[in-house]
This record gives sequence, structure tokens and C-alpha cells, in this order.
Amino acid sequence: MTSDGRIPEVDPAALDAVIAADGRGVIIDFWGTWCQPCRTLRPHLERLAADHGTDWRFVAVHVEKHPELVDRFSITTTPTLVYLRGGDEVHRTEGASPPSAIEQVMVALA
Repeated sequence: MTSDGRIPEVDPAALDAVIAADGRGVIIDFWGTWCQPCRTLRPHLERLAADHGTDWRFVAVHVEKHPELVDRFSITTTPTLVYLRGGDEVHRTEGASPPSAIEQVMVALA
């Protein structure tokens, strides 16, 4: 998350750097500008990122700009949240999930 509360967009190199460097868990938001549920979810993710920043770092991947990451993570729908710990996927949330359900997963995996 940036200092102004936005979730930063990452490319493959930046994503690998975040995963390698951060001791927190990483949540990747796979989204698209055409995806209404993605746009609806974003402010909630920004709030969750602010509330849980000590345990989780959020980054975003635009699926049309980075198809190599879509393939790497086997993304089949948007939005998809991929939760990583130590570089390994520990959970995945596909489709429009309520923010409370996302937060429950974050707390359980923290």
C-alpha cells in the first residue's frame, strides 16, 4: 500500500521483489478495469490494507497488462485474491467476496 492508501500496481519483477523482501504476507489483487466487482471491491481492500498493514501487504495486478502473471498464478476469474506467505500460496478468494469474509481469512492466516 502506498502512503496515500492506494494499492500499488506491480509487474512481474516488482511482484517478485515484494514477495522476496517483505516479511509480511502478500495479497495479490488480480483485477481488470472492465470488471465492475473489481472496482467495487478496491476501496474495501484499501481499508483492509490500512487496517492490517502490519501483517499483510497488498499489491494489484492488472490482468490485461500482465498475462504472464495470470498464467503463473492460474487466474481464471476476476477479481481473484491470492494470499502468499513466505512466497507460497496459502489461500485464494475468487469472485466477488464480501469484505468481511476477506478479513476473516486475513485474520485466520495472520
